[in-house]
Amino acid sequence: MNRKCILRCLLDTHAPIMLPHNIEVFVGRSKETKIKDQACSRKQLSLKANCEDCVVELKSLGVNPSGLNGFQLKNDTVYKIKHESRVEILLNNFIHIVEFDPPPEDGERKSSKRKLEEGDNTPSKLIKIESKEAMDNVWEDEDNKEVYIFTARGVKSSSKIAAFDMDGTLIKTKSGKVFPVDTKDWTIAFPQVPKKIKEKFDEGYKIVILSNQSPIGSGRVKLEDFKVKIEKIVEKLNVPVQAYLATGKGFYRKPGIGMWKVLSEKKNDGIEIDMKSSFYCGDAAGRLANWAPGKKKDHSMADILFAENLNLTFYTPEQFFLGHSIANVPMGKPEFIPRELNSEPFNQKLIADEKELLVMVGYPGSGKSFLAKQIQKKSDSKYAIVCRDTLGTWQKCAAEATKFLQQGKSVVVDSTNPDLESRARWTALAKDLKVSCRCANMTTSKAHALHNNKFREIMKEKHMPVSDIVFHSFKNKYVVPTVKEGFKEVIHVKFSPCFANKEAENIYRMHLLEK
Repeated sequence: MNRKCILRCLLDTHAPIMLPHNIEVFVGRSKETKIKDQACSRKQLSLKANCEDCVVELKSLGVNPSGLNGFQLKNDTVYKIKHESRVEILLNNFIHIVEFDPPPEDGERKSSKRKLEEGDNTPSKLIKIESKEAMDNVWEDEDNKEVYIFTARGVKSSSKIAAFDMDGTLIKTKSGKVFPVDTKDWTIAFPQVPKKIKEKFDEGYKIVILSNQSPIGSGRVKLEDFKVKIEKIVEKLNVPVQAYLATGKGFYRKPGIGMWKVLSEKKNDGIEIDMKSSFYCGDAAGRLANWAPGKKKDHSMADILFAENLNLTFYTPEQFFLGHSIANVPMGKPEFIPRELNSEPFNQKLIADEKELLVMVGYPGSGKSFLAKQIQKKSDSKYAIVCRDTLGTWQKCAAEATKFLQQGKSVVVDSTNPDLESRARWTALAKDLKVSCRCANMTTSKAHALHNNKFREIMKEKHMPVSDIVFHSFKNKYVVPTVKEGFKEVIHVKFSPCFANKEAENIYRMHLLEK
């Protein structure tokens, strides 16, 4: 049998799953699919491919429903599906595509179609993707209230999305202040807004609002008051709108794409979004001061970076609603561009032949801890690690380091050590114990370290949160280390990323910071 069949993840978060000819394969929550949702059973679906007829027999086995092309599957029923069918491991979630290689030719497609039409258990509506119109206004939340979603009556899913930021884009403050004084302090930003929105709605676009609203998460704004505000704005726009409000500081907050993932994976009736036809409009575009006469610089780049993360066409409000050009508008750029970061090979010079004290220097999130573990592993544990985050004070670190050195081990000091004073403690200790002392200086910039810190927060890694104050403090204290301080050598080390899986790398390569 030369033809192969695979189950391919629509978001490419894991490798394709092979469906061998005439062999039953179970998929569900597993390391292979990267699905961790407890609502998904380990044997959620059964698939058996017939590579001769280009048909796959599909059965739903899980406690919670699975889907096919946006429709719920019944348990204990065999569905015969074909090339390019969309299988939802959980209904409207974890979408995968059935693919034959080579794909069936026209004759085979017609033959398969006849078999499907003649089959007992495949209702024709299962092969059809339909948009369902919302019958009433509905409020929902996702991921422990990290996102609130308002779906207005009349909203219909579509392959074309017209997405907008809210504050500074669709509305502005009535008071003229930068931030609204209360939930009633708003008015439509431009007279053209309702007309332009209506035009896109009439063209078949689904109108979506994506807004960062951390004051709701912090409790500074009452949720119920804000719900009234959103409903009044939608009423004023006079078209059905679906609004997403990110209340936290994680991956849902722009430029993170969490709100878009909820939209595309759960709130669009299984209809795949045409990214080329869709667009995003927002005012946080990184425009510099006086981008127009008397205009202040944009408060952030969150909107334009969000669009870049998704490869969506981007417009400023002035572009979209007023027809202005941004060809000559001065635009800022982010200090750190994650997709341009390359992996660096491990520097073998970091491992010395003689017993030594190796002092790390760098921002929180600069890669010190990962590098220290690499040194320990690659040296066959000849190096021990003392970490201030674990031990608490430099005195405890010094006592622990002394113990290891007296046992004959080398020691890596995993702490920030930004200035001459903090490093002098270690060179003095090395001198007292008559061991060599070197320095590993992480060249990771502040913007890069902040990105790493945000990534750890999004991935929910076991690290204590680091405030911006700590990063500012390091920057102010930092003095480039030199051999004049008593180091035998100073090695400058570039950050080298390492990822648990492709999904983690995809997130890391996105813009995660707003500036």
